[in-house]
Parts: sequence; structure tokens; C-alpha cells
Amino acid sequence: MDAGLEHLIRLQTVDEQIAQLLHSIAELPKHLASLEERLKSHRVSLEQAEKAIAAEEARRRRLDSDLKDVQQKVLKYRGQSSSVKTNDEFRALQHEIDFAEAEIKKIEDQQIQIMERIESLQATKRDATTALAEQNSLIEQEKNLANAATAEQQAKLNVLRVEREQHRKKIDSSILVTYDRVSSSSRKTGLARVQGQRCLACQMYLRPQIWNQVRSGQLLTCESCGRLLYFDISLEPPPPPPVTPVKKKRTPKTKAPVEPVEVASESPISASE
Repeated sequence: MDAGLEHLIRLQTVDEQIAQLLHSIAELPKHLASLEERLKSHRVSLEQAEKAIAAEEARRRRLDSDLKDVQQKVLKYRGQSSSVKTNDEFRALQHEIDFAEAEIKKIEDQQIQIMERIESLQATKRDATTALAEQNSLIEQEKNLANAATAEQQAKLNVLRVEREQHRKKIDSSILVTYDRVSSSSRKTGLARVQGQRCLACQMYLRPQIWNQVRSGQLLTCESCGRLLYFDISLEPPPPPPVTPVKKKRTPKTKAPVEPVEVASESPISASE
């Protein structure tokens, strides 16, 4: 194989490794951003629970104040009951007491409901606090791993870039122009091996003339995808074993069986003859 072609093959391998490293380095911030987004959701859940608890606590305090006011009314009405003079006044006062006691019962029921909601919200707050702490710890670990991975990948990237330049110096400039143009497009690679009269990159068949020229060592471009084509006999699959035709066995002809011929027996001579 031509030395320039060997450098070109190695150049493409290095370019593919560089592309993979750049992709990995670019994906790390995205991964950390997704973790940060999850952290944000845990933080929002915690804030919502805290706000809901504060709102329920405020309602509970208002109910406590309302309850004291109604209880004061009951005490007041009970104190007035001893000074009423008529049955109508007593019944009217008793009605107010009954109404106030019903209001007290209603407020106490609401207080129980609020306490149950506060207990549930406190549990939600504890879960959100735990999840937030765990997510914070996870993000710190991921950041440390990401920083270490980025440093390692950057070191590999620097080595590959030096190797890349060394290979490019050994390749003809006109070939590099074609290689750079095709590899920088959506095809991402500028070189392809041929096998079985096909370009292994785009899987299109080559014209017999192109196929023969590439096999003879010429570096031509694929008429379908534009990549530079090369042939490597060391990577060719072994030829299939020769097929030995199977001889058909002759079937011996069998003779038809001979039917026995019946011989007519002579009739015995009678005594009279």
C-alpha cells in the first residue's frame, strides 16, 4: 500500500476519534444541565410545600382568633341568661348560644382539617428536603467526575491533534482538498474502502472501469458519495472453496422377468390304439 494512502487512512481514524472526543466533551455540560434542572424541580417542590404550610398556619391562627371570639360570645350569653325576665328573652338568648356553639363546632372541625393538611405538607417538605440534599450531593459528584473526564479527554484530544498534523504533512495537498471538502460535509468521512465492487460507505456499486482502477492502486472518488476510494487486498474475504460437482450414480437397468412358457403335455395313448 502507498505510504500516502496509509497516512490518509490513519488521518481519517484520528479525525473520527477527535470527533468522538469533542462530542463527549460537549455532552458533559448537557448532562450537568439536566441534573441542575432536576435540582431546580426539587427546590420548587420544597418552596411550594413551605408556602402551603405557611398559608395553612395563617388560616389556623385566624381560626384560633375566631374561636376565641365565639367562645367569648358564649360566655357573655350565658352570663346574660341569669338576668333575663321573660321566656321569649330566654329563648332568644338560648338561640344565640346554640348558634355560637354550632359555630365553635364548625371552627374546631376546620382546625382538625388544617392540622391534617399541615401534617401531610410537613411530610412532603421532609421528602423534598431529602431529595434536594441527595440531588445536591449527586451533582457535586457528577461535577467532579465531569471535570476529571474532561481533563482526560482534553489531554487525549491534544495528542490526537498533534498526530493529525503529522499525517496531513505526508499527504498530497490536492488529495487533502478533496478529503477535507467531503469529510466536512454531512457525510463526515472523506475516505472509503471498496469491496465486492461496492463503496462500503454509501453501498453503491462501482462501474467496472472504476473498480479496476481502484484495485490497481489509483485513488479515485466515488461517483455516488464523492469519497476517496481505496482498495486493501489484506482485508478482502478469502475466496469461497471450489464447488466439486457431484457425479450422479447410474442406476443399473433391470431386465424384465421372463414369464415361463407353458408346454402342452401329450395326451396318453389309449389302449385301443
